[in-house]
Amino acid sequence: MIFCLTNTGKEYIAKVNAGEIKMHLTKAVVGSGTSSYLDILTSVVNEKQRIQIDAIRSEGEYTFIECVLTNLELEQEYVLKQIGIYASEGTGEDKLIIIGQDDYGDRIPVLSEKEVEYQYNIGMRVSNAAEVTFEFSVNDFLRKKYFYEHCAEFEEYKGEVDKRFKELPKVRVGPEELLDQKNILLFETLKDTNKVTRILERDSEDAIREYVLAAVFKMAEKRETIKSGDSLSILFGKIMRYFSDLKANCFNDADDPFTLMSESTYKPPSERTKGCTYGLITSKRGLKIIFFDCYITGLENPPVEKPLYGVETTERANLEADNSRYKAIFSNVVF
Repeated sequence: MIFCLTNTGKEYIAKVNAGEIKMHLTKAVVGSGTSSYLDILTSVVNEKQRIQIDAIRSEGEYTFIECVLTNLELEQEYVLKQIGIYASEGTGEDKLIIIGQDDYGDRIPVLSEKEVEYQYNIGMRVSNAAEVTFEFSVNDFLRKKYFYEHCAEFEEYKGEVDKRFKELPKVRVGPEELLDQKNILLFETLKDTNKVTRILERDSEDAIREYVLAAVFKMAEKRETIKSGDSLSILFGKIMRYFSDLKANCFNDADDPFTLMSESTYKPPSERTKGCTYGLITSKRGLKIIFFDCYITGLENPPVEKPLYGVETTERANLEADNSRYKAIFSNVVF
């Protein structure tokens, strides 16, 4: 079979040798027709099947393309008279650059008659600096020689994968007691539940390493109702907003809003919790006592278990008399 470059192929090789493009072979096609003007062809005559570009090798300035033909998927016999090599410039269009023709050809029988395999080597002169790549066809098949060549490589790869899987820690879910040996990753659960609370593992020195689950969140922009199904970050963000909006006297360490003013409990205004009421507050600093027997512990008869206001004493206080018009304080209302 005689091979030559088509007109398109000559332009293509010129660009390859000039370094404008890389030589990218896309497919090899055979046909049963012939032509007297091979250089002007843009496709093989009477195309029959696509064959496999098997390999490309370089020897000096020459590049050899090895193509393999089989009849494994052939449904009708034919006489092979042309082989065409197509290439691409990266535009998505395949162009016929090499065409080979034999006026007598080779008879290609169907598989039911016999199995055949032909190898065709096509040589062309290409710049040493040119890079040549090729694509496998959709009808590619695995040849025996490649299968056996790569079997050992595959087994080696498989062994390495198996080894790495064996080195991975075993995962268990349950109480800490399951962390009984090395190479175990334990998702510890709360007792009698399926809720994971932390992750444990034993390091190379048999010490327990702990990874505690943490919630990452930010405060919500406004107060919103907590809903079932909210994520932890949303829940804690809403709770943080509520706490941020609470006033000081909402907490246990705030002053009693009904603190009795006495010599021992008196606080100047600057130290009092905002919003709290402090006993008998008058225009005069100190303690003002209005004497009401029914509210004084120890003098009421019958005794009152918990008087509302007053001084816990069994005697009258020896203090200045109060001549103001305010007589008592009851439930924060001045009478």
